[in-house]
Amino acid sequence: MAKEIVKELLPLIRVYKDGSVERLLSSENVAASPEDPQTGVSSKDIVIADNPYVSARIFLPKSHHTNNKLPIFLYFHGGAFCVESAFSFFVHRYLNILASEANIIAISVDFRLLPHHPIPAAYEDGWTTLQWIASHANNTNTTNPEPWLLNHADFTKVYVGGETSGANIAHNLLLRAGNESLPGDLKILGGLLCCPFFWGSKPIGSEAVEGHEQSLAMKVWNFACPDAPGGIDNPWINPCVPGAPSLATLACSKLLVTITGKDEFRDRDILYHHTVEQSGWQGELQLFDAGDEEHAFQLFKPETHLAKAMIKRLASFLV
Repeated sequence: MAKEIVKELLPLIRVYKDGSVERLLSSENVAASPEDPQTGVSSKDIVIADNPYVSARIFLPKSHHTNNKLPIFLYFHGGAFCVESAFSFFVHRYLNILASEANIIAISVDFRLLPHHPIPAAYEDGWTTLQWIASHANNTNTTNPEPWLLNHADFTKVYVGGETSGANIAHNLLLRAGNESLPGDLKILGGLLCCPFFWGSKPIGSEAVEGHEQSLAMKVWNFACPDAPGGIDNPWINPCVPGAPSLATLACSKLLVTITGKDEFRDRDILYHHTVEQSGWQGELQLFDAGDEEHAFQLFKPETHLAKAMIKRLASFLV
């Protein structure tokens, strides 16, 4: 007997009446590795917090043997808040490459997903992880202390970023950090937003007017946060809407926004970059166009010329 479907968001996810969930676009999970054969990067899985439970995968480049302290990159994967994980094949391979290229400690957060954990659960898990990282900086009151951070991290070089919906999480954490201090008053050096997932009720730029209400972006947000005040114009998803919190309070000293030619969020992200520029924000603002590709292409096809160029550009930012 076929199970009854109660919610479907194609091509991403299917939810059944018995509570089970089919994540249609997730790549398989892979194990952490003491030494990745391609890059030499070490990885392991760690627990950030127990209630609610937050885990992560941490990546350490082989350059740590030089005893130089390394930047920290807190990373949030894409997947419309409902597919992929910190342990999935594409994310794992990508962060091995990026950690090696940039000589960084990367921390990939396994934040809670839809449908059982609507937004702001993912934001809260991100904030919990930021607080946990900050608690290592002066080595006080650290729950689940991580030796790789204590021994190898440069806490003056903390970066927060991600891909599409993960970049949305990173943006919202940067805004929150502008209003709430972190343990030990830790400062975030940089934000790295790759094709961030932003949207709004009124089409802009090249966005189709016909069918805007039925766009996948609209459906994803309504699924992710059905009770959001303002709906698709809630500042969490539309940071450029009139009345949204000022982007001048973004809590980082430099910010890199990346766009691609075939990404449906392209015009939103250009507007976001412009809005930050006009806000009075005091940091160093950068915009990088990675070429005529879909978003997250550097995860799916890292061997291509454009992907290699993008990864080098990201690595040059994470210093």
